[in-house]
Formats: sequence, C-alpha cells, structure tokens
Amino acid sequence: MKMKRYLALVMALLLSLSLASCASSGEEGSASVQSVAMLMGVDLAGNSQYGGVVEAKATVKVNKDDKKTVDECFVEVGDEVKEGDPLFTYDTDALELTVSSAELEVEQIQNSIVSYENQIKELEKEKKKASSSDKLSYTLQIQEAELNKAEAEYNLKQKQAEVARLKETMDETEVTAPVSGIVQSVNSEDSNNNNYGNGGSTDNSYITIMETGTYRIKGTVGEEAARSLYAGMEVTAYSRTDSEQSWHGVIESVNTSSAEEQNQNNGNYYDGSNGQSSAKYAFYVTLDSSDGLLIGQHVYLKVGEDASEAESEGIRLPSGYLVDLLDSSASVWADNGKGKLELRKVTLGAYDEALDEYEITEGLALEDYIAYPDDTLKEGMSVVKYDESSFAGAYADGGGDAAAEPAVEE
Repeated sequence: MKMKRYLALVMALLLSLSLASCASSGEEGSASVQSVAMLMGVDLAGNSQYGGVVEAKATVKVNKDDKKTVDECFVEVGDEVKEGDPLFTYDTDALELTVSSAELEVEQIQNSIVSYENQIKELEKEKKKASSSDKLSYTLQIQEAELNKAEAEYNLKQKQAEVARLKETMDETEVTAPVSGIVQSVNSEDSNNNNYGNGGSTDNSYITIMETGTYRIKGTVGEEAARSLYAGMEVTAYSRTDSEQSWHGVIESVNTSSAEEQNQNNGNYYDGSNGQSSAKYAFYVTLDSSDGLLIGQHVYLKVGEDASEAESEGIRLPSGYLVDLLDSSASVWADNGKGKLELRKVTLGAYDEALDEYEITEGLALEDYIAYPDDTLKEGMSVVKYDESSFAGAYADGGGDAAAEPAVEE
C-alpha cells in the first residue's frame, strides 16, 4: 500500500504541473481538480466486478464395500442429512454366507498343510531306506512338498486375516453420514457411474453429499481478465438484493486450464473488456464467513483492493494541498459536488515528516476532487475534473491534441 501511494504521489506531482499548464491556457474562470482517490493510490473504478454463485466448498463421497450387498438405503437425492444419520445398511445374511465360505477355505488350507507334513515325513522315511542312486529323487520330492507347504501356510495367513476383517464388518452393517449436508446423488447398486456435476467422468461413489455450512463462491471471468487474477487477491461479494450486505474473502484458485461452457450465465457479467466474445474461466473465492448465504445464491464479486479498506487507513494529503494550516485544522480547495469550487475545512490527524503529508480525519472522502492551491482560485469557480484515467488518456503516446479534454461541470 505504501509503495502504491508513493507512486500515486509521483503521478500527482506530474499531474499538478500539467494542470497548471491547462489552467493558464484553458477556459478562464475554471479550476482544475484531481481525484483524492488518485492521490491515495486507490482506483475506485478499477475494481473489476464479476458475477458469482454460492456453492458448497466440500463434496463428500461415500463409497460402498464392493464385497457387500446393500440391504436398505434410507436417503434420496435432495434429502438433508446430519452427521451420524444412517445412510444405508448391508445385508447381514449375505455377510454371514461370505464369512462361512471364507472359514471353509481356511479349514481346507489347514487340511492341505497337514497333508503336506505327512507326505514329507513319509518321504523322509523312504529316503533312509533307499539306495544311494534313489536318494536324490526323494530329496527333490521332499523339497517340492516343503515348497507346497510354505505356500499353503502363506495362503492360510491371508485367508485368516480376511475372515477376521469380515467378522469385524459383521458389526458394521450400518453406514452413517460423515458430514451434514444435502444428498447430491445416490447411485444404483450395480452402477459405477455418477455423472452429477463432473462432466460425465467416472465416479464409483455410492452416495454423494454436498456439505453445508462451508461455502465458497464460484466466479466467471473472461480470458483477458483471467490473466490479472491470482490466488490471494482480496474479493468482496455483494448481495444482488441488498447492497448493504457483503462478505469478504480471497481468491482460492483460478482455473485457466479449462474454459467454462459458453452458455453458462452467472447473472450480470462484466470484465472491463470491449464486449467481444471470449472464453470464460472459473475462479473460486474462500470466504471469511458465509453467514446469510444460501447454496445457489447469485452475488456480485468485486476483485481488488476495496476502497473502504483504504479509507479505513485514513486519507493522507501532501502539505502543499492544504491552506490556512493550523495545528489540528486546515482547508482545501474542493469540488462542492455541484461542479463549483469551495474552500472546505478539514480536520488534521498525524503528520508524516518523511513524506510531508497530513492525515485527514474529517471533511474529505476518497470520492472528492481537490485543486492544488494558487492565487487564481476563487470560491464558486467551475471545476474541470481530472483523475488517473483522464491523465493517462491525455498523455498516452505523447497525448496532447489527440486526447479529449475533460468536461467542465457547470
């Protein structure tokens, strides 16, 4: 903020010189005034506005155990659930059959291990009685039987672990909601696809819950403006029905990897472009608080430094703009809001000796226009307004005659 104000003051000095020149050659009886916002380094018109829609920040997917069969599902799409509410139960009869089948396999493997042990013992007895030429054959048979036994013992451990897990799940026949929210989708038990809101991509979840209470805002921006947005930028969201209601947040991410559908419409959309058709991209805003917001609610998004934030830091003016300077008060030549010049009293705050500027605590707002004092100024004079945009336009590419003259307010 300090660097921005420093650059603004440099521009203001250049503008003051140009205004003096304009005043000497311009319409007699008019005074050139410039924006206080410009002096403060705040562009009131430069905060881009976009359309946005409130959505859940988190979508939780509840998966079904593929080895189990659902007995009963208690929810439908659109149902509101609270954390801990039952979603569905598994068929316990099917589970019992699965456990019985696994236990039977354990018994079969155990029997095969006993068989291999008996086979090894018998081969070792026969090997002792065999001739020297036959001993090698018995050794190979014994080694093969030992390998088969080792493999069976490994399979036994695996199957016993499976039985233990299955028995544990016998007591976990009910699946509950992990979060509070709204049921977004319920797949049929034999379906592997859930195409709700994911562009048709595969989703193996059985139930999807849109979590409530943790909202974010999805905004849409044109491809030119998308380049100026970045994570961490401050955003103010405004209600479309109540201009006094707002929410503060920051940009969480800007999705420039894929364009939004061209027919998508989040309400009134403006990105400062020339109106030509262009691709639109989504950006997401994390809010400090979502109190009062509803899922699907449309809002206006103002991206960039909020003028109210700059104003809360206090308006500061170089001492050269002040006349009748006293300890705690002074006056400024200002537009009275009706296109006429007035000498307005202001209240002073702290003085910054390094920048030679005073804090203005009362009597002046960012929206006001003031003149740099000189002997020609008189109350009641018509004003010619200058701000950052008019200054840039008048002197871009050499400026001069090509630029339009600022309007004189009568």
